[in-house]
Amino acid sequence: MRVITVCGELVADLIEQPDGSLRPVPGGSPANTALACARLGVPVTFLGRFGNDVFGRRARDRLVANGVDVTSSVQADEPSTLAVATTDDDGHATYAFWTTGTADWQWTAAELDGQPADGTRAVHTASVASWTPPGASEIIAMLRSAAERGCLVSYDPNIRPALLEPASGALIHEAVATAHVVKVSDEDLATLYPQRDVAATAATWLERGPRLVVVTAGADGAQAFRPGREPVTVPSVAVTVADTIGAGDTFTAGLLTALLAAVRPELPPTEALDALTDDDVANALRAAAAAAGITVTRPGCDPPTAAELEAALAP
Repeated sequence: MRVITVCGELVADLIEQPDGSLRPVPGGSPANTALACARLGVPVTFLGRFGNDVFGRRARDRLVANGVDVTSSVQADEPSTLAVATTDDDGHATYAFWTTGTADWQWTAAELDGQPADGTRAVHTASVASWTPPGASEIIAMLRSAAERGCLVSYDPNIRPALLEPASGALIHEAVATAHVVKVSDEDLATLYPQRDVAATAATWLERGPRLVVVTAGADGAQAFRPGREPVTVPSVAVTVADTIGAGDTFTAGLLTALLAAVRPELPPTEALDALTDDDVANALRAAAAAAGITVTRPGCDPPTAAELEAALAP
């Protein structure tokens, strides 16, 4: 049975090496989250548009090798999106993208018809594909349909400022209003709303429909906001950072995995999330932070296995 379906882009990350060369590694926020879910032992389906080149083939092969179901994905006629990832002395990654005419943004209604499949408990989308026309509107329509069918909907805008388009803001707000769970970084919020603090934005987003807004702040940990409740805060995990590639995506996978283990499956998503205690939410945040903490100790997006996460969470 499909437990989680993840929809969005799969990008070829060209990671700059100490000698100046570029090492190609399959990436893209949604694809990374699907990979991380599979590593954590959750049955996961990835809906992506694989480019018609070596990067698309490598991306497919990596996901399949890690147990991700890609049978509902699209073999596209367009090439793969490329991103050059450069890390600073602290391991923080920045990206330059090549996106014109690439496969990830061309979703059609027909390609997403019937998705996610019956039996799916949660559907997640993230990043550039969720706010880039023309395909973003089709992804959001799929999320709306999934919510109407009883799926828990999760969203991470994962902003890349250089790629924002005039229509992106409205699409982000539409996706937020469709989601039950939103995970967002403090950097993303600063880009979207430079004059507003985190708590004010979280409150505004909760009024639009989500039942849980989680804001990550790197080394400063994460906060969870829910309607009518005090925020739940957990610290980050102290580790030696190799780089931050895939950290947020792994956090999302850890969060979704923990939430699905905690919520009552017989309840609609809104009621199930509202029934969680503060301890339930804190435990989910700790699992997510621990998963991300393991990932940043390893170069590139290399998420932990379920056994590694269990060991990290052990007293």
